[in-house]
Amino acid sequence: MSASKPITPKRRTVSTKTLQRIIWLVSIALVLVLLSFGGYYYWDRYVHVGDKSPLEIDIAHLEQAIREDPQNPDTRVALAEYYLTKGMYPDALEQANQVLNAFPDSQGAMLVAGIAAVRMNKPEEALEPLEKFVSLRKDNPMANTDTALETAYYFLGESYMTLNRPQDAIPVLEGALVINRTDADALYLLGQAYQATGRPEDALEQYHKAVRLVPDFTEAYTAMIEAYSALNQDDYVAYARGMQAFTLKDYQTARTHLEYATSTLPDFAPAFLGLALTYEKLDQPQEALQAVNRALDLDPTDFAAQQAYGRLQAILNPQE
Repeated sequence: MSASKPITPKRRTVSTKTLQRIIWLVSIALVLVLLSFGGYYYWDRYVHVGDKSPLEIDIAHLEQAIREDPQNPDTRVALAEYYLTKGMYPDALEQANQVLNAFPDSQGAMLVAGIAAVRMNKPEEALEPLEKFVSLRKDNPMANTDTALETAYYFLGESYMTLNRPQDAIPVLEGALVINRTDADALYLLGQAYQATGRPEDALEQYHKAVRLVPDFTEAYTAMIEAYSALNQDDYVAYARGMQAFTLKDYQTARTHLEYATSTLPDFAPAFLGLALTYEKLDQPQEALQAVNRALDLDPTDFAAQQAYGRLQAILNPQE
């Protein structure tokens, strides 16, 4: 249960130094949540349910601290962050909104409120805190390395897409990728935004970047089918269908599509890599090695192909 005693709003002028101190304290709290991605963002989106949260805070102690000092915004933000990591989104939103009622410039509360609203399928409610958070931080000299800002950009883009506003989603998702170009989810969502605005070629560029980072990204391959179909590129549709089947563990279907794709697209490295991975799953290591060798001939820098080559060499030449 959340600590629900509200903060009493205070009407007073806060000095610049006090505001900086508040922002700094909130930043310390944010670090607890954002470490390693910043940690919250990646933990929330990539770590499986049941894994240990990065936030090692005793919830009972935080709630007791709020009962003892209900006017302390930093404690409430920390508690809101804790609720967020535990999936207690209504409680997180309640705490964050109480802070914002009394301290409208609390960046930690803005970020928590926005993410909690997104997670509660309330994209319209998420817009105001996330847009304000972005506005306050986007012109900072360190903005291009600001992982908290990247988090806000991503969830703001997600909200715009949910509200069928892909044109608004594009610049914020592009902003997220300036900060972290290896965010496969942001790449996929940006591809969706491009596709929704009639830019299938740009969408495909993002989908291919995403699957290079996450080879089993089913949704990205499904989106590729739509984009390639819009461009009437049936050979590439076969590739995308093959990889979609591969990620769904339908390896026989994957082999059929990918063998066709490699025969019609002899210079398209991703199709040969997909076929190699499929042969590997079908326990055909010799055929897989032949396909991965072709993939590496076409793209020697592909890390997934390099890994597959190493695995296949170990299978075919166990004594070496």
